[in-house]
Amino acid sequence: MDILTVIIMLLIGVFGGFISGLVGIGGAIIIYPAILLLPPLFGVPVYNAYIASGLTSSQVFFSTLSGALKARKKTEFSPLLVIYMGGGMIIGSTLGASLSNLFNTTFINIVYTMIALLALILMFIKVESRSGESSSNKSLLVFIGLFVGIISGIVGAGGSFIIIPILLVLFKLPMNTVVTNSIVIAFISSIGTFIIKLIQGYIPLEDALFLIIGSIIFTPLGFRLSKKVPSFVQKWIISILIIISIIQIAL
Repeated sequence: MDILTVIIMLLIGVFGGFISGLVGIGGAIIIYPAILLLPPLFGVPVYNAYIASGLTSSQVFFSTLSGALKARKKTEFSPLLVIYMGGGMIIGSTLGASLSNLFNTTFINIVYTMIALLALILMFIKVESRSGESSSNKSLLVFIGLFVGIISGIVGAGGSFIIIPILLVLFKLPMNTVVTNSIVIAFISSIGTFIIKLIQGYIPLEDALFLIIGSIIFTPLGFRLSKKVPSFVQKWIISILIIISIIQIAL
């Protein structure tokens, strides 16, 4: 593994980890297209969609683990959201990761783009948020978690980039509550995906190591800063990242 690859993986991990903590996402919305597109720009060997998906799952797993350890100590932490939506997602993500071999690169990229577009549309729907813990239907939380988990498992994502707009729009939760709990839910979801991708041999450990190091160090920094960032700024950051990722994949 050459030094240039080390630097690229480290920088992708640093940026992905920081954003993960800042807005409560797993980082896949940034990491997946970055792994596909940045290495060739610097003359580093290209990663195919399967390896990019595997590397993404490793970054998401460790960055959300780091963020979840911080999030569970906050007053906005909701066991109801985490248990029911997270439970559905870990089942769905394990299934999606197991089925990912059945799909080609084009299909994986199309799935990723469609979900990102849906997330973007939801981000621009204005709703009046409710204060306090959600009294949401538990079955609905599990069902949505299962669906998002399947899609997330195929791509290798934690799914929080779609969890966030769903919790904001459908369940009308405050942004602080959403950011705190979405990263914990994304961690639970990422467990199955990470294990399956590792077993399938889609995670080159040397490459993943530096991606993970950058994420672990910078996720807590982003999480601490999130307390000082207004909700509307967090929403715009997420929206801009989704737009960039869609453009990158489309090109």
